Amino acid sequence: MSELRRDPILRRWVIIAPTRTGDLSPRRGGPRAEAPGPCPFCPGNEHLNPVEIARVEHAGDWRVRVTPDKHPLLRIEGQLARRGAGMFDLMNAIGAHELVTDTPEHAQTWADLPPTQMVRLLQTYRDRLRDLRRDPRFRYVLVLKNRGAVWSRYPHAHSHVIATPFTPKRIEEELGGAREYYRHKERCAFCDQLVETQSERDRVIAERGDFLSFTPFASAYPYETWISPVAHEADFGAVTDEALPALAELLVDTLARLGKTCDDPAYSIALHTGALDGGDRAEFHWHWELVPHLGHELGMEWGTGIFSNPVAPEDAAQRLRNALPA
Repeated sequence: MSELRRDPILRRWVIIAPTRTGDLSPRRGGPRAEAPGPCPFCPGNEHLNPVEIARVEHAGDWRVRVTPDKHPLLRIEGQLARRGAGMFDLMNAIGAHELVTDTPEHAQTWADLPPTQMVRLLQTYRDRLRDLRRDPRFRYVLVLKNRGAVWSRYPHAHSHVIATPFTPKRIEEELGGAREYYRHKERCAFCDQLVETQSERDRVIAERGDFLSFTPFASAYPYETWISPVAHEADFGAVTDEALPALAELLVDTLARLGKTCDDPAYSIALHTGALDGGDRAEFHWHWELVPHLGHELGMEWGTGIFSNPVAPEDAAQRLRNALPA
């Protein structure tokens, strides 16, 4: 059985999952061949993912489908059984790992999605977050998509909803910085960042309704982009149906700009929302973080966590703004 083990020095939880070893041989770059056989995400092949958690239908057909991951990092069955092993802490790998089929269209990417389909997808994420919040074992829900990942066997657009019994270290660091800023200034750091960004304008990419896409001032990666509500809101689960069309349009627009600017790169995109207990409502501000895969991290980044970004965020924002007509 998989385990969650805590590193007491780096203060992070690691999933030890020996059943997911897969192919550990070195891989060269470039596109991978699609796995043989029928695509498990296409309509007509639902029997390949028979257990359905949720679906969104339109005109009698499904448009978004949620199923359990066949090889989950975390499993929903069982108890956490927190325990010690000498100086170390561990618990069972309990959580949720759900697979979302983003669209029934095999070759469609997020940049190609009609805004109505992106709305359905965002509604699905929001509703899964609301549902998973009811499980008292879970502390955080993460939405993650990797487009063009070398480990993925199928190009059909899909994403993941993952619930964890702890707050991931990357999120905890973000929460810690937000708490510290709020303690000193009694203001949300994310809100102040948005005010500054809107005032200077040189890192703004696009706006739709009450949402903004921009390159962060201290971007760690070339063309790193955030998409955020302008008004303060900690919990993505609280987003209304009325707000989603503008957010959907901005997500599709931003990804189209990225594809045109960076020659259709692979990328990772993740939703950072507040912890499930709602304890950081004043300090935190939900947002999507988008990072294209344009190269490999260098030794300094891997060894120290100090990043070196060859593209200034102001230059990245200008190129992304100019990628599509206004």
